[in-house]
Amino acid sequence: MMDAAGDLRGALVMTPEMAESGFTMHPHHACDNQSESFAIDQARKHECFMLHGFVHKSQRGFHNMVALVAPDGEVMLRYIKHHHFSPAGEHKVFQGGSSISIATVGEMKISPFICYDLRFPELWRHAALAGAEIMTVSACWPQIRQSHWRAMVIARAVENQAYVLACNRVGDEPTSTCVGGSLVVAPDGEVLAEGGSAAMSLVAEVDPQRVKAWREKFPALRDLHRELLGEIPTHTSADSSRFD
Repeated sequence: MMDAAGDLRGALVMTPEMAESGFTMHPHHACDNQSESFAIDQARKHECFMLHGFVHKSQRGFHNMVALVAPDGEVMLRYIKHHHFSPAGEHKVFQGGSSISIATVGEMKISPFICYDLRFPELWRHAALAGAEIMTVSACWPQIRQSHWRAMVIARAVENQAYVLACNRVGDEPTSTCVGGSLVVAPDGEVLAEGGSAAMSLVAEVDPQRVKAWREKFPALRDLHRELLGEIPTHTSADSSRFD
C-alpha cells in the first residue's frame, strides 16, 4: 500500500494496532522483534515518518506498542498501551505502559495512543497539557462498537483542541469483525477524511496554524483546572530507548 501511494516524502504514515498480526492474546506467535526494523526500513525507503503498531518483547514481558520512526531511520518515540482490554484478557499477557510519549514531526508535537486508550480521556488530556497538537490512535476496534469509535475520536479532538488521526483495521478476527472507519479530525471537530470498511490509504493534510488559531480563539485548555488531574511521566524522543 505504501508503494502504491506515490510520493510519501515528509508524510506521516500510520498503521493499526498490532498491524502485523491483528489483535491477539498469543503474543509469542505474533512477535519476532523485527517489527521496529521493518518500520525503520519503510521510513528510510519512502523518506517518511512511520508510526507502526506491533507486539514487542522486552525483559519485562510482551508489550502492545507503537513506534514512531523518522525518515532517516531514527526511532523518535515508543509508546506502550496503558489500558488493556480486560474482557479479552489482554491484561493477563501484556505489560502496560506508565507514561505518555511526545515527539516533534515537522512543526507539530505528536502523541500516540492505542485502541482501548480512546475510552480514557484523562490520558489524552495530559498529552494536550504537555503540548501535543496531533494525537493518534492505532486500533483493532470491532464493528459491534463502531459508533463509539467515531464518537470518541471526534470527542478527543474537540476536548483537546488537537488533530486526531485514528487508524482502525479492517477484516475478520476469530471472534469479531473490524470495519475500519479510520478518521482524521481537526481541532474544532471537523472530519477531514473518513475511511470505509475496505483496506485503503486515507490521506489528509494538517495545518499547525489551525491548532494555534483555534486554541487562541476558544481558550478551553487555558481555562481548565489543572489541579483536578494527577501527574503522569511524559517522555520525549531523547529517552525512547528505555523500552529496550
